[in-house]
Amino acid sequence: MSKTRSKIKLCIVAFLTIIGLLLTFTSFVIPNTNTTFNGFFNAINFGYDINGGRLAIYEVDSTGLTDDEVIQKLNQTVSHYNKYFSNDGFVFSRHGNTLRVEVSKFDDSDMSNLFALTGSTNDIFDFFGASQGISINTSSSDSNAEGSITSEYVVSCTLGGSLVGQDGDVYPVTINLTSEGQKLLKEMTENLLSSSSTSSSTSNLYLYLNGQNYNSSGFEISSPISTLTLYATSSTGAKALACQVNALAKSINLNQVFEGSITSGLNTSAGVLFGNAKTMLSIIMGILLVATFVFLLVRYRMLGLLACMSILVFICVYTFLLQSIPLVLLDVNGLIGVLMVYALLVCGMIGIFEKIRAEYRSGKKIPNSVMTGFRKNLLTILEKYVFLLILSAVLFILGGASVKSFAICLFVGLFVNYFVLFVVLRGTSYSYTVVNSIKKSLYNLKREVVTSAK
Repeated sequence: MSKTRSKIKLCIVAFLTIIGLLLTFTSFVIPNTNTTFNGFFNAINFGYDINGGRLAIYEVDSTGLTDDEVIQKLNQTVSHYNKYFSNDGFVFSRHGNTLRVEVSKFDDSDMSNLFALTGSTNDIFDFFGASQGISINTSSSDSNAEGSITSEYVVSCTLGGSLVGQDGDVYPVTINLTSEGQKLLKEMTENLLSSSSTSSSTSNLYLYLNGQNYNSSGFEISSPISTLTLYATSSTGAKALACQVNALAKSINLNQVFEGSITSGLNTSAGVLFGNAKTMLSIIMGILLVATFVFLLVRYRMLGLLACMSILVFICVYTFLLQSIPLVLLDVNGLIGVLMVYALLVCGMIGIFEKIRAEYRSGKKIPNSVMTGFRKNLLTILEKYVFLLILSAVLFILGGASVKSFAICLFVGLFVNYFVLFVVLRGTSYSYTVVNSIKKSLYNLKREVVTSAK
């Protein structure tokens, strides 16, 4: 391998690492769309016990439903809620025929403030267990009017970017319907258009959320139509409306049977100091990373620099997997699993580098020392990881909910660790030995001094 090719490979890895970090921690609006990318870290499901919060349990009204139908509809509801509320810190899970809702106290406070700014006295938990759902009809006084489009026909509610209106910016809120709901809406709008053409009065559509008339002004009507779009005068009002619609867009009725506060599993004063769990964890992990980087750079120099870059790759890949695997819930036990995985990664790097130093002291050249250091640690680390993988699988099968969180974080992290150690770090180290194979000072390598006997 030529020095030029090695340098190009190292530059490519560094460039991809920077892109990965941007995707992991930054938020941005995707060009030519109204969609915001919030970063992998923000998409991780954080458990309520990271810094305390609220817990509510809802029981399914199974009237007229078989047991299989109850489970199917409840699973659909859990999936729907996790899709639209996970970014706001809510975590939903099914336990038998009940729905469990968890949220940290900081995320719950944010949601309460959002509703308060719109003048609403309701709580988002009220909408999850609301006795009445969504109704869209032509009556301004009857939410149960004949021909209404009800909750079962509502798929979701999505937000759009701000638009320029006659009286300033407006924020579109789109209610998406099933195919049957679209047919009902088409018939309803056609009837309205027909009645408007034969009378001087203007007919409108009305939206009811949990029996309350959301607004008495009409929507823009066209025929045929597959969605309803409302225009809020503020981004706060638009998000509050979308949250309410998504909370009520369920195919089953839920009755709240428990609601209470959850004690923090982390230091409460620390959570208050930093603002919320994600900020606190970011600062703590940042301090831990800086300490690790300083140690690696001082003791191993260029190999330490390659190790630091490999750790950044680990963060990107591991964070992506944590937010993309539905089973992952980063509560206190999951956080312990993450820290254990990180400790194993750093210990693995140190073990490899110390073996490289030992091989060089025994008389081998730098490239051979690096190759031998990785080769002699490959099987040793593999044996440890296989044992830990088996242990995590057993804990996941036999353990409770909190133990499962630790087990899945450990299980996933072990695969990422091995990939980082023996693909990323080994590959970059081999490439760098091609660029520099003789300057031992850049590796902080030393030979044993042999003194002759007098």
